[in-house]
Amino acid sequence: MDGISIVIISRGREQLLEELLLSVQKAQKQVDVSTEIVLIDSSLGDAREKVRLLSEKYHTKYFYKDVSVSAKRNYGVQQCQYEVVLFLDSDCLATPELLKHYVDIYREHPEAGGAAGPLEFVGEDTWFWKVVEKTPYTIFFSTAKWGKTLTWAPTANFSVKKEAFLKVGGFDETFQKNPGGEDVDMGLRLSKGGYTLYSVPEALVYHSKSTWSPVKAMFRRVFHYGAGDLHLIDRYPQMGCSCMPRRFLMILCGMLLYLLLGCMVNPWFFIGSVTVPFWEMGMMSLCVNHFMKYKGTTFGKQFVVQALILWNEAGYLWECVRKKKLHNIGMQMIYFKPQMDGVCYQNVVTAVIYSLFLLITYILIMLGA
Repeated sequence: MDGISIVIISRGREQLLEELLLSVQKAQKQVDVSTEIVLIDSSLGDAREKVRLLSEKYHTKYFYKDVSVSAKRNYGVQQCQYEVVLFLDSDCLATPELLKHYVDIYREHPEAGGAAGPLEFVGEDTWFWKVVEKTPYTIFFSTAKWGKTLTWAPTANFSVKKEAFLKVGGFDETFQKNPGGEDVDMGLRLSKGGYTLYSVPEALVYHSKSTWSPVKAMFRRVFHYGAGDLHLIDRYPQMGCSCMPRRFLMILCGMLLYLLLGCMVNPWFFIGSVTVPFWEMGMMSLCVNHFMKYKGTTFGKQFVVQALILWNEAGYLWECVRKKKLHNIGMQMIYFKPQMDGVCYQNVVTAVIYSLFLLITYILIMLGA
């Protein structure tokens, strides 16, 4: 191999970006091949100039492109001069021997189309972060530890042969503008194209917890992840499975039922339309904590975990409506086989919760009558 090009996309986060560039600079000194950093920025206001100055300080190729994440990465690859391209996110840190491990894997497997390493989250353990780490959304960053090869991997620590990347068309820019599923799609197209993607467990990258800790940002992230699932199911229907009854739809139906009962039976039922979401998330939290035996997860934390999962489902359902794909409402994207157990468990628990819900509703109607 002739060298590695590191593509980093940025938008603000100047302090985190500098920490990343410094860590990459240290990693560059550990390899005997040529390297370069290609920085694609879309910062606004004063941040744009600060990022440009950081680019000069750390000798990167700087380009300004205020476009989607996929388009920025594609443009970055076009500017790369070396055979292997490594994608890193601006809120990450490279470990000192990161590049060395990637050089080793491509020398050991010259036929490789790509390779990926794991991510570990570092930073302050806030109350909300302890919620986030109990959700399903952090587990995907460990996929490089699961086996020798992969079918896809998160782009925050993913390398690819430039030739293979261009041959499959890079990241699909017709995907939604907000990140969600585009890295899965690109990895699956590489795999379907006959390229082998290798795991490099030693090629570790640290990911800052600070960008996943803000509550509003995390809810927005999981919503977009849900929307991205629809695009993936559309393209890879074999990776979808039926997931009925949908929890979010059941909550909406329950709220509507109590609104109707409030109009037709007793105004007190209006209160029920407000309590239905809390009932559902509360019961699910109790079931998960009891049967799954999640150590160290309080009811309050599990309740917020369930809120994030439901908001992810809301993103999927909203995208179904927006794209007029109502026939996909009952489907769920399956990223790996063990996930099927969770889907089956969720379906059973949801059915039990709403059977109990309907029984209580019936009793209340009888009392109201």
